[in-house]
Amino acid sequence: MKRNVLLVVSLLFSLFSCTSKQEREEVPVQSLEHEVLMGDEYLIGITRDLALINDSIPVVINSKSEGVFQVLHYSQKKVLEMGQVGQGSDDFLMPYSLSAREENSYSFYDVNRRRYSTIHLNEDDDSWQVEHRFHSDSLVHIHIQPIRDSLFLGIGMYKDYRFVLLDKHGVFQKGFGEIPYRDEEERKVEDMIRSEAYQGTLAVSPSGNKVAHVLIKGDMIYLYNIAENGELELISEQIKAYPDYRYDSGALNQSSPMHHLMACATDDYIYTLYSGRTYKEHKDKAFRSNLIRVYDWQGELVKHLELDVDVNQIAVTKDNRKIYAIADLPDPVLIVFRLVNK
Repeated sequence: MKRNVLLVVSLLFSLFSCTSKQEREEVPVQSLEHEVLMGDEYLIGITRDLALINDSIPVVINSKSEGVFQVLHYSQKKVLEMGQVGQGSDDFLMPYSLSAREENSYSFYDVNRRRYSTIHLNEDDDSWQVEHRFHSDSLVHIHIQPIRDSLFLGIGMYKDYRFVLLDKHGVFQKGFGEIPYRDEEERKVEDMIRSEAYQGTLAVSPSGNKVAHVLIKGDMIYLYNIAENGELELISEQIKAYPDYRYDSGALNQSSPMHHLMACATDDYIYTLYSGRTYKEHKDKAFRSNLIRVYDWQGELVKHLELDVDVNQIAVTKDNRKIYAIADLPDPVLIVFRLVNK
Protein backbone atom coordinates (compact mmCIF):
# COMPACT_ATOMS: atom_id res chain seq x y z
CA MET A 1 0.00 0.00 0.00
CA LYS A 2 2.78 2.37 0.96
CA ARG A 3 4.54 1.54 -2.28
CA ASN A 4 1.38 2.35 -4.29
CA VAL A 5 0.98 5.71 -2.50
CA LEU A 6 4.60 6.60 -3.23
CA LEU A 7 4.10 5.63 -6.88
CA VAL A 8 1.02 7.87 -7.18
CA VAL A 9 2.80 10.78 -5.50
CA SER A 10 5.78 10.28 -7.79
CA LEU A 11 3.58 10.28 -10.89
CA LEU A 12 1.72 13.40 -9.73
CA PHE A 13 5.00 15.17 -9.01
CA SER A 14 6.29 14.20 -12.45
CA LEU A 15 3.15 15.49 -14.18
CA PHE A 16 3.21 18.70 -12.16
CA SER A 17 6.87 19.25 -12.95
CA CYS A 18 6.28 18.76 -16.68
CA THR A 19 3.32 21.15 -16.64
CA SER A 20 5.23 23.77 -14.69
CA LYS A 21 8.17 23.47 -17.05
CA GLN A 22 5.88 23.87 -20.04
CA GLU A 23 4.18 26.91 -18.50
CA ARG A 24 7.57 28.47 -17.81
CA GLU A 25 8.79 27.97 -21.38
CA GLU A 26 9.45 31.30 -23.02
CA VAL A 27 7.97 32.21 -26.38
CA PRO A 28 10.61 31.73 -29.12
CA VAL A 29 12.44 34.87 -30.21
CA GLN A 30 13.72 35.43 -33.73
CA SER A 31 16.12 38.30 -34.40
CA LEU A 32 15.82 39.98 -37.80
CA GLU A 33 18.12 42.35 -39.65
CA HIS A 34 16.79 44.90 -42.10
CA GLU A 35 17.67 45.45 -45.73
CA VAL A 36 17.14 48.92 -47.20
CA LEU A 37 15.05 48.84 -50.38
CA MET A 38 14.60 52.59 -50.85
CA GLY A 39 16.85 55.03 -49.00
CA ASP A 40 16.28 58.65 -48.02
CA GLU A 41 17.10 59.83 -51.56
CA TYR A 42 13.55 58.76 -52.53
CA LEU A 43 11.93 61.32 -50.20
CA ILE A 44 9.34 59.05 -48.60
CA GLY A 45 6.97 61.12 -46.47
CA ILE A 46 5.80 60.77 -42.87
CA THR A 47 3.70 57.63 -43.13
CA ARG A 48 0.40 56.82 -41.46
CA ASP A 49 -0.32 53.38 -42.94
CA LEU A 50 1.19 50.70 -45.19
CA ALA A 51 -0.27 47.99 -47.44
CA LEU A 52 1.00 45.74 -50.23
CA ILE A 53 -0.47 46.01 -53.73
CA ASN A 54 -0.46 42.57 -55.39
CA ASP A 55 1.34 41.33 -52.25
CA SER A 56 4.59 42.92 -53.40
CA ILE A 57 4.40 46.68 -53.99
CA PRO A 58 4.20 48.86 -50.86
CA VAL A 59 1.83 51.82 -50.79
CA VAL A 60 1.78 54.32 -47.93
CA ILE A 61 -0.43 57.14 -46.72
CA ASN A 62 1.55 60.30 -45.98
CA SER A 63 0.58 62.91 -43.44
CA LYS A 64 3.21 65.40 -44.64
CA SER A 65 3.84 65.14 -48.36
CA GLU A 66 2.68 66.74 -51.59
CA GLY A 67 1.14 63.41 -52.57
CA VAL A 68 -1.33 61.86 -50.13
CA PHE A 69 -0.36 58.37 -51.33
CA GLN A 70 3.02 57.05 -52.40
CA VAL A 71 3.40 53.79 -54.30
CA LEU A 72 6.95 52.56 -53.63
CA HIS A 73 8.11 50.72 -56.76
CA TYR A 74 11.43 49.69 -55.24
CA SER A 75 12.19 47.15 -58.00
CA GLN A 76 11.83 49.92 -60.60
CA LYS A 77 13.44 52.49 -58.29
CA LYS A 78 10.62 55.01 -58.51
CA VAL A 79 8.00 56.57 -56.27
CA LEU A 80 4.54 57.34 -57.65
CA GLU A 81 2.67 60.11 -55.83
CA MET A 82 -1.11 60.21 -56.02
CA GLY A 83 -3.84 62.48 -54.74
CA GLN A 84 -3.73 65.79 -52.94
CA VAL A 85 -5.14 67.34 -49.79
CA GLY A 86 -8.16 69.52 -50.44
CA GLN A 87 -11.91 69.90 -50.72
CA GLY A 88 -12.14 69.02 -54.41
CA SER A 89 -14.30 66.13 -55.52
CA ASP A 90 -11.31 63.81 -55.85
CA ASP A 91 -9.16 65.32 -53.08
CA PHE A 92 -8.56 63.79 -49.66
CA LEU A 93 -8.36 65.01 -46.08
CA MET A 94 -7.55 62.21 -43.66
CA PRO A 95 -7.46 58.73 -45.25
CA TYR A 96 -6.95 55.66 -43.03
CA SER A 97 -7.48 51.92 -43.20
CA LEU A 98 -5.35 51.04 -46.22
CA SER A 99 -6.17 47.67 -47.76
CA ALA A 100 -5.17 46.06 -51.04
CA ARG A 101 -7.51 43.15 -51.58
CA GLU A 102 -8.11 43.82 -55.30
CA GLU A 103 -5.45 43.43 -57.98
CA ASN A 104 -3.63 46.62 -59.06
CA SER A 105 -5.58 48.75 -56.59
CA TYR A 106 -5.79 49.87 -52.98
CA SER A 107 -8.66 51.14 -50.86
CA PHE A 108 -9.06 53.39 -47.81
CA TYR A 109 -11.54 55.30 -45.67
CA ASP A 110 -11.26 59.08 -45.44
CA VAL A 111 -12.30 59.85 -41.86
CA ASN A 112 -12.89 63.58 -42.38
CA ARG A 113 -14.81 63.16 -45.62
CA ARG A 114 -16.58 60.02 -44.38
CA ARG A 115 -15.91 58.39 -47.74
CA TYR A 116 -14.63 54.96 -48.75
CA SER A 117 -12.65 54.95 -51.99
CA THR A 118 -10.49 52.75 -54.21
CA ILE A 119 -7.60 53.85 -56.40
CA HIS A 120 -7.04 51.71 -59.50
CA LEU A 121 -3.57 51.66 -61.06
CA ASN A 122 -2.56 51.24 -64.69
CA GLU A 123 0.84 49.55 -64.71
CA ASP A 124 1.42 50.36 -68.40
CA ASP A 125 1.64 54.12 -67.96
CA ASP A 126 1.51 54.62 -64.14
CA SER A 127 -1.82 56.43 -64.44
CA TRP A 128 -4.55 56.04 -61.83
CA GLN A 129 -8.26 56.54 -61.30
CA VAL A 130 -10.20 56.98 -58.09
CA GLU A 131 -13.54 55.28 -57.50
CA HIS A 132 -15.61 56.57 -54.58
CA ARG A 133 -17.47 53.53 -53.31
CA PHE A 134 -19.75 54.98 -50.63
CA HIS A 135 -20.28 57.84 -48.19
CA SER A 136 -21.32 57.50 -44.55
CA ASP A 137 -23.57 60.16 -43.03
CA SER A 138 -24.96 58.39 -39.99
CA LEU A 139 -22.03 56.58 -38.32
CA VAL A 140 -18.64 57.88 -37.16
CA HIS A 141 -16.23 55.28 -38.52
CA ILE A 142 -12.50 55.30 -37.79
CA HIS A 143 -11.44 52.13 -39.61
CA ILE A 144 -13.27 50.23 -42.35
CA GLN A 145 -11.96 46.99 -43.83
CA PRO A 146 -13.40 44.89 -46.67
CA ILE A 147 -14.32 41.34 -45.75
CA ARG A 148 -15.93 38.59 -47.81
CA ASP A 149 -18.72 38.92 -50.39
CA SER A 150 -18.61 42.73 -50.89
CA LEU A 151 -19.20 43.38 -47.20
CA PHE A 152 -17.30 45.75 -44.92
CA LEU A 153 -16.51 45.75 -41.21
CA GLY A 154 -16.12 49.02 -39.35
CA ILE A 155 -14.95 50.22 -35.95
CA GLY A 156 -15.44 53.73 -34.65
CA MET A 157 -17.15 56.03 -32.20
CA TYR A 158 -20.35 54.05 -31.85
CA LYS A 159 -22.76 54.34 -28.97
CA ASP A 160 -24.16 50.82 -28.98
CA TYR A 161 -21.65 48.54 -30.74
CA ARG A 162 -17.99 47.63 -31.07
CA PHE A 163 -18.26 46.70 -34.75
CA VAL A 164 -20.69 47.42 -37.55
CA LEU A 165 -21.35 45.41 -40.70
CA LEU A 166 -21.87 47.45 -43.88
CA ASP A 167 -23.03 46.38 -47.33
CA LYS A 168 -21.29 47.37 -50.57
CA HIS A 169 -23.07 50.73 -50.46
CA GLY A 170 -21.89 51.45 -46.92
CA VAL A 171 -25.38 50.92 -45.50
CA PHE A 172 -25.56 49.67 -41.92
CA GLN A 173 -26.61 46.01 -41.72
CA LYS A 174 -25.89 44.94 -38.17
CA GLY A 175 -23.92 45.85 -35.06
CA PHE A 176 -21.83 43.48 -32.96
CA GLY A 177 -20.65 43.45 -29.38
CA GLU A 178 -20.58 45.89 -26.51
CA ILE A 179 -17.84 48.40 -25.76
CA PRO A 180 -15.52 46.63 -23.26
CA TYR A 181 -15.26 47.56 -19.57
CA ARG A 182 -13.20 46.22 -16.68
CA ASP A 183 -15.87 46.58 -13.97
CA GLU A 184 -19.27 48.09 -13.30
CA GLU A 185 -17.76 51.48 -12.50
CA GLU A 186 -16.20 51.71 -15.97
CA ARG A 187 -19.38 50.43 -17.56
CA LYS A 188 -21.08 53.65 -16.41
CA VAL A 189 -18.56 55.83 -18.27
CA GLU A 190 -20.11 57.83 -21.12
CA ASP A 191 -20.31 55.62 -24.20
CA MET A 192 -18.30 57.88 -26.51
CA ILE A 193 -15.47 58.30 -23.98
CA ARG A 194 -15.28 54.55 -23.39
CA SER A 195 -15.49 53.84 -27.11
CA GLU A 196 -12.54 56.16 -27.80
CA ALA A 197 -10.43 54.49 -25.10
CA TYR A 198 -11.00 51.05 -26.62
CA GLN A 199 -10.21 51.98 -30.22
CA GLY A 200 -7.63 49.99 -32.11
CA THR A 201 -7.20 48.57 -35.56
CA LEU A 202 -8.54 45.69 -37.66
CA ALA A 203 -6.46 43.08 -39.48
CA VAL A 204 -8.40 40.90 -41.93
CA SER A 205 -6.99 37.65 -43.32
CA PRO A 206 -6.44 37.63 -47.12
CA SER A 207 -9.25 35.08 -47.51
CA GLY A 208 -11.59 37.53 -45.75
CA ASN A 209 -12.93 34.92 -43.32
CA LYS A 210 -11.07 35.96 -40.15
CA VAL A 211 -10.44 39.28 -38.44
CA ALA A 212 -8.32 40.47 -35.52
CA HIS A 213 -9.17 43.54 -33.45
CA VAL A 214 -6.13 44.81 -31.52
CA LEU A 215 -6.07 47.74 -29.11
CA ILE A 216 -3.56 50.55 -28.90
CA LYS A 217 -4.24 51.76 -25.36
CA GLY A 218 -4.78 48.31 -23.83
CA ASP A 219 -3.01 44.98 -24.24
CA MET A 220 -6.09 43.31 -25.70
CA ILE A 221 -6.63 41.16 -28.79
CA TYR A 222 -9.90 39.73 -30.09
CA LEU A 223 -10.04 37.15 -32.90
CA TYR A 224 -13.17 36.31 -34.91
CA ASN A 225 -14.34 34.00 -37.66
CA ILE A 226 -16.38 35.78 -40.32
CA ALA A 227 -19.33 33.83 -41.72
CA GLU A 228 -20.41 34.19 -45.36
CA ASN A 229 -23.15 36.62 -44.31
CA GLY A 230 -20.69 38.72 -42.30
CA GLU A 231 -21.63 37.39 -38.86
CA LEU A 232 -18.79 37.39 -36.32
CA GLU A 233 -17.94 34.40 -34.14
CA LEU A 234 -15.43 34.94 -31.34
CA ILE A 235 -12.46 32.57 -31.56
CA SER A 236 -10.31 33.95 -28.77
CA GLU A 237 -9.81 37.00 -26.60
CA GLN A 238 -6.53 37.94 -24.91
CA ILE A 239 -6.91 40.56 -22.17
CA LYS A 240 -3.66 41.38 -20.38
CA ALA A 241 -4.12 45.07 -19.58
CA TYR A 242 -7.08 47.45 -19.80
CA PRO A 243 -6.65 51.08 -20.95
CA ASP A 244 -5.63 53.46 -18.15
CA TYR A 245 -7.55 56.67 -18.81
CA ARG A 246 -9.59 59.40 -17.12
CA TYR A 247 -13.23 58.46 -16.98
CA ASP A 248 -14.36 62.10 -17.22
CA SER A 249 -12.35 63.04 -20.33
CA GLY A 250 -10.91 59.90 -21.92
CA ALA A 251 -7.35 61.25 -21.60
CA LEU A 252 -4.77 58.45 -21.45
CA ASN A 253 -2.41 58.34 -18.49
CA GLN A 254 0.97 59.31 -19.95
CA SER A 255 2.66 56.79 -17.64
CA SER A 256 0.61 54.02 -19.22
CA PRO A 257 2.29 52.10 -22.07
CA MET A 258 1.10 52.06 -25.65
CA HIS A 259 0.39 48.53 -26.83
CA HIS A 260 -0.51 47.25 -30.32
CA LEU A 261 0.35 50.13 -32.64
CA MET A 262 -0.89 48.32 -35.75
CA ALA A 263 -1.57 44.84 -37.04
CA CYS A 264 -1.59 42.90 -40.28
CA ALA A 265 -2.66 39.34 -41.01
CA THR A 266 -2.15 36.34 -43.24
CA ASP A 267 -4.32 33.24 -43.31
CA ASP A 268 -1.90 31.68 -40.80
CA TYR A 269 -0.88 34.43 -38.39
CA ILE A 270 -1.52 37.89 -36.98
CA TYR A 271 1.44 40.25 -36.66
CA THR A 272 1.20 43.17 -34.24
CA LEU A 273 3.76 45.95 -33.90
CA TYR A 274 3.97 46.10 -30.13
CA SER A 275 5.25 49.19 -28.28
CA GLY A 276 5.19 48.71 -24.50
CA ARG A 277 6.60 52.25 -24.22
CA THR A 278 5.06 55.20 -22.39
CA TYR A 279 4.68 58.67 -23.83
CA LYS A 280 5.93 60.18 -20.56
CA GLU A 281 9.29 58.42 -20.85
CA HIS A 282 9.73 57.91 -24.60
CA LYS A 283 7.69 60.74 -26.20
CA ASP A 284 7.18 60.05 -29.94
CA LYS A 285 9.24 56.85 -29.73
CA ALA A 286 6.23 55.30 -27.99
CA PHE A 287 4.57 55.20 -31.44
CA ARG A 288 7.25 53.00 -33.04
CA SER A 289 8.89 49.77 -31.99
CA ASN A 290 11.38 47.02 -32.78
CA LEU A 291 9.14 44.22 -31.48
CA ILE A 292 6.54 42.27 -33.46
CA ARG A 293 4.31 39.73 -31.74
CA VAL A 294 3.13 36.82 -33.87
CA TYR A 295 -0.13 35.03 -32.95
CA ASP A 296 -1.93 32.13 -34.56
CA TRP A 297 -5.68 32.35 -35.17
CA GLN A 298 -6.41 30.50 -31.93
CA GLY A 299 -4.86 33.39 -30.01
CA GLU A 300 -1.62 31.59 -29.12
CA LEU A 301 1.46 33.82 -29.02
CA VAL A 302 3.83 31.75 -31.13
CA LYS A 303 6.85 34.02 -31.62
CA HIS A 304 8.51 37.34 -30.86
CA LEU A 305 10.31 39.03 -33.74
CA GLU A 306 13.05 41.38 -32.56
CA LEU A 307 14.02 43.88 -35.24
CA ASP A 308 17.40 45.59 -35.37
CA VAL A 309 15.73 49.01 -35.87
CA ASP A 310 12.53 50.71 -34.77
CA VAL A 311 9.80 50.82 -37.40
CA ASN A 312 6.60 52.82 -37.82
CA GLN A 313 4.55 50.61 -40.14
CA ILE A 314 4.59 46.96 -41.18
CA ALA A 315 3.02 44.80 -43.90
CA VAL A 316 3.53 41.04 -44.28
CA THR A 317 3.39 39.00 -47.49
CA LYS A 318 0.76 36.25 -47.70
CA ASP A 319 3.38 33.49 -47.53
CA ASN A 320 4.78 34.85 -44.22
CA ARG A 321 8.25 35.23 -45.72
CA LYS A 322 8.77 39.01 -45.85
CA ILE A 323 7.90 41.95 -43.64
CA TYR A 324 8.02 45.34 -45.34
CA ALA A 325 8.38 48.31 -43.02
CA ILE A 326 9.00 52.05 -42.82
CA ALA A 327 11.82 53.19 -40.53
CA ASP A 328 13.34 56.58 -39.74
CA LEU A 329 17.10 56.22 -40.41
CA PRO A 330 16.91 59.17 -39.67
CA ASP A 331 14.62 60.05 -42.61
CA PRO A 332 11.85 57.64 -43.66
CA VAL A 333 13.10 54.70 -45.72
CA LEU A 334 11.55 51.48 -47.02
CA ILE A 335 13.11 48.33 -45.57
CA VAL A 336 12.39 44.61 -45.58
CA PHE A 337 12.94 41.79 -43.11
CA ARG A 338 13.19 38.25 -44.46
CA LEU A 339 11.62 35.48 -42.39
CA VAL A 340 12.76 31.88 -42.40
CA ASN A 341 11.17 28.57 -41.35
CA LYS A 342 7.66 30.01 -41.30
